[in-house]
Amino acid sequence: MDRIRELSFAWAARETGLAVLAVIGVMFTLADSPLMALKAGAIGFTLVAAVLMVRADRAPTREVECTEVWNGLKRDERPPRQVARQLIGKANREAASTFGWYTAGTAVALWITEIGVAVSGL
Repeated sequence: MDRIRELSFAWAARETGLAVLAVIGVMFTLADSPLMALKAGAIGFTLVAAVLMVRADRAPTREVECTEVWNGLKRDERPPRQVARQLIGKANREAASTFGWYTAGTAVALWITEIGVAVSGL
């Protein structure tokens, strides 16, 4: 179970990291306009959080053979398919929702900062 959980969190971290890297790249592109950069970041992080929450919701129903976790396990580490579906689904759901909540928290912080900058007129 520890190996499955480890692979699930690695999968979610990789997915989240690539999406966040894209959002940060857009923010840096808009660096000459801080308000636009914050708004783009807030929207981007909100979208990433939403996608991760949807992925967390659908994780238990996904076919086991289609997951990175299943492919990351060695043949002798793989549990029977019926058990694997439950274990991998639960681990993927936990990992995706954890990163989804972190991303949502970052999105809220960016929205608050964007509203503060807009109101202050900086």
